[in-house]
Amino acid sequence: MIKEISVEEAIRMLKEDNVILLDVRTQQEYYKEHVNGSRWIPMDQLPYRLHELNKKAAIFACFCRTGHRSFKACEFLKDNGFENLYNVKGGIEAWKQAGFEIVKNSMEDSPSHLIDNVPAGRP
Repeated sequence: MIKEISVEEAIRMLKEDNVILLDVRTQQEYYKEHVNGSRWIPMDQLPYRLHELNKKAAIFACFCRTGHRSFKACEFLKDNGFENLYNVKGGIEAWKQAGFEIVKNSMEDSPSHLIDNVPAGRP
């Protein structure tokens, strides 16, 4: 079972536990704004990048814009042997609404290699 947690619970877990905050939003969404210290693997690249995540070493709190894609990411991770999965309800929108810090970028500030289009399914 995948547990849904609030943004406040995610913040508490980040302070107390070995938690990886996994951002599964698109490249454009991530570079526009993201949570500092989060690990970014877009949903469409997750099947090809599972090897980057240690199944047993951490707790994973997944988020996206509002919580729908991240729930699907949690289901995918669970189906692939991951445990300790949490979906952050409301995603980055809830994070901002709660007043927690995010990193904002303009596309002009992003290095060109970070804003090039990456074909779906390719790391």
